[in-house]
Amino acid sequence: MRGDILLGEIRSILKRAVFLDIAAYLISVIVCGASLSFALGLLLGTAVLLTTLLLLKISVERMAADAKRSGVTSQRRYLLYYAMRLGVFGAAFGAAVILRKYISPVAVAVPMLYPRLIYTAGAFLQGAGSSGQKRGEK
Repeated sequence: MRGDILLGEIRSILKRAVFLDIAAYLISVIVCGASLSFALGLLLGTAVLLTTLLLLKISVERMAADAKRSGVTSQRRYLLYYAMRLGVFGAAFGAAVILRKYISPVAVAVPMLYPRLIYTAGAFLQGAGSSGQKRGEK
C-alpha cells in the first residue's frame, strides 16, 4: 500500500516536472537564447530526479520494513541510500561539467529544485483555498 502512495507521488512530481522543464527552457531561451545544451541538461536532470526519487522510495520502504520487523530503523541503511542519491546527482553533474559544451551543468541542477517548488506551491495554494473556506464557514 505504501509503495502505491509513494509511486503516486513520484508520478505526480514527474508530470509537473515536464511543465517545469518547459517553463525553465522557455525562460532560458529568453535569457540566453535557444540552446540544445540547456535542453539536454534539463532532460538529464529530470532523469536524475526520477532516479533519486525511486531510490528514496526504496529506502523508505526498507526502513518501514525494518521498523515493522524489529521496531528500529537502520541509520546505516538510511545513510547508504542518501549517499547513493547524492552519488547519482554528483555523477550526472560531474558528467555535465566535463561535457559542458553539450550539456549545461546549471540545467542539470534545476530539476533537483522541482519537488521543493511543487510542494511549496501546493501548500500555498491549498492554504489559500482552505483559509477562504474557513472564513466563509465562521
